[in-house]
Amino acid sequence: MSFELKNYIDKFLAKEITVDEFSDNYMSMWRQERNNSLLGKDDANLNELLSSAFCVADMYNPDGDREQYEFDEDKLRDEISKLVCAYLSK
Repeated sequence: MSFELKNYIDKFLAKEITVDEFSDNYMSMWRQERNNSLLGKDDANLNELLSSAFCVADMYNPDGDREQYEFDEDKLRDEISKLVCAYLSK
């Protein structure tokens, strides 16, 4: 099922999913896989991408009062894109 998470990331980068949908739904989907012990059954490279994407999605804040470490929409897309590039280069 982890490839479902990867496909969701790809849809986000293709702008088929809004940033708010991605952030909320991705974290929920990731937690569900974790709770069902599905994470860790795929290769380490994919697991690293999915876990890192969870952390990055958690740093998204749509509000203008975000902290310096939090991401707006553009920064979130950029960070997710960097993670996918790193995943693909391994």
